[in-house]
Amino acid sequence: MLDKMLRVRGIMKSNWFTHKSICLLAVALISGCANSVVVKPDIPRPLVERLDLKTNLVFTDTFNDYVYLESEKKRGSLKSLNFADAQTTMFRQVFSSVTNLVEEGSSEYDLAIEPEILDFQYSEPSETKLKQYEIWIKYRLKLLNNTEDSIADWTIKGYGKTPTGLLTSASSAFNAATNIALRDVGAQLSIRFPKQRVIKTLVDGGTPRVIATKAERIQQALDKKAAEEQKAKDRAAEAIAAKERREKEKQARKEKRKNKTKNKSDEVKEAEDVVDEADAAQEGQVASEKVKENEAPTFEEPLVEQEPSADQEPDTND
Repeated sequence: MLDKMLRVRGIMKSNWFTHKSICLLAVALISGCANSVVVKPDIPRPLVERLDLKTNLVFTDTFNDYVYLESEKKRGSLKSLNFADAQTTMFRQVFSSVTNLVEEGSSEYDLAIEPEILDFQYSEPSETKLKQYEIWIKYRLKLLNNTEDSIADWTIKGYGKTPTGLLTSASSAFNAATNIALRDVGAQLSIRFPKQRVIKTLVDGGTPRVIATKAERIQQALDKKAAEEQKAKDRAAEAIAAKERREKEKQARKEKRKNKTKNKSDEVKEAEDVVDEADAAQEGQVASEKVKENEAPTFEEPLVEQEPSADQEPDTND
């Protein structure tokens, strides 16, 4: 009975680890294979009351060709995200429902709307430890009258998230989260656009206050371009200066190592000279002592005349 219980527990434990491993592997596969993603538009048309207002959507080349490029090397799962088609589709869907959208290039309109993307951010499960992908998009909307003078300047943010449990790949996750973020922007525009004072004034046949004329806008654009060019030049100059600093620091470290090696060699040589001098002094002292030993006088013991013994007769010759 005990053996049977242990076998059952072992099977259950093995199945739990297997299930956990499969789940972790699935999340890793989903969060690690996005690379370059092209978002397919999935934006429904909002059901709202249409205003008696002719609008013209103005998309710049930058807006039409926008692609998010990941610059951080540590974030390796997503290389690029192209949602240019999805965002233009969203704006057309919204403003063709809220207003009477004129054809592109038409000069007969009451209001021109020029969207600009200010910021795009994302997060994925490997970063947040949550089983969801998140997208943040920030737009700026420039509103112009029929003489191209600026009458309003708005910013609007959209947020979208997608649980990984409903997805099969990172690409589909990014696609879904981006569409949800765009839907969020579209929903806010559909609800808030008719309530704005500028829009109410136009609908009522009034003339909104101009905040910047066409000439001023052109000058602002030129100033912005000049500032960006100067900023690019400053960055390039800073990069060159930083490179020169690194080269100087590298050369200084090289010279320091060279001098350190040279000083060390000089110290070793000096120490060897001291040792040689000490040895020479010691050898000189030993030689001197030997010379002194050789030159020192020797003393012989004096001869002592022996006294005659009692049996010996004294010498009488004296």
